[in-house]
Amino acid sequence: MRREKPLRRRALALLLAAAGVVMFIAWPRKGSAKNFLGILKGAEIRSSEERIEEQEIKLSEERMPQRPPYRLPLKLRALVESNSWVVGWLKIDDTNIDYPVVQNREDNEWFLHRDIYGKESYPGSIYLDSWHDMEEKGLHVIYGHRMRDGTMFKDISRFTDMDYLNSHKRIQMWTKKRKIRLEPVCCYVGAADGSYRNPIASEDELEAFLYGKTGYSVSSDNVFVFITCSYEQKDGRCYLICREVKD
Repeated sequence: MRREKPLRRRALALLLAAAGVVMFIAWPRKGSAKNFLGILKGAEIRSSEERIEEQEIKLSEERMPQRPPYRLPLKLRALVESNSWVVGWLKIDDTNIDYPVVQNREDNEWFLHRDIYGKESYPGSIYLDSWHDMEEKGLHVIYGHRMRDGTMFKDISRFTDMDYLNSHKRIQMWTKKRKIRLEPVCCYVGAADGSYRNPIASEDELEAFLYGKTGYSVSSDNVFVFITCSYEQKDGRCYLICREVKD
């Protein structure tokens, strides 16, 4: 029984101490209300400034010129509406290359000696590799014959001359969804190389792949390779590497 009194005294002391702390915190001190009002006023000012800044940003965005919606060129629109094989149009300034681009998803050599309507034709068509998707980022290969009369992809071989390449930087493509501006990076002659067909979507992987092929660092997430025949070596090919130019 004697030990209970000290325990009670200690418990009572702890309760009194806790009550004192609570009263100290809750008791209004001199200037506390003023400080609290000052904090509220500062918060209101900051909130008002944030609203003004948001409104200014919104007005600035509204004043910015809006890009008009994409419209298919008339010649491409007519083909797309009547021919499901047509996936785009390619034009390279100051050359004879100004053709629709077709694709057969089931047979990569279907258009090798067929026109865009599937009829037998020795010059064939300008066509996208069956494993690639023109609307997606990554690596895209487009093929065309090198015709002696200067048609199809005959002018691709002119880009092996660096002076010519550097003075012909305007390459345009139109797909069903958008316009793509390209610039040539390099052009070389080599053996037929099926590894270009492999889809590559990663920008780092694409850069490493092209560096291994060309020795050039092509930093881009969207690359087109135009391939035609080359008669400088047996079973040779001419490769024009182009990257997309962002607006």
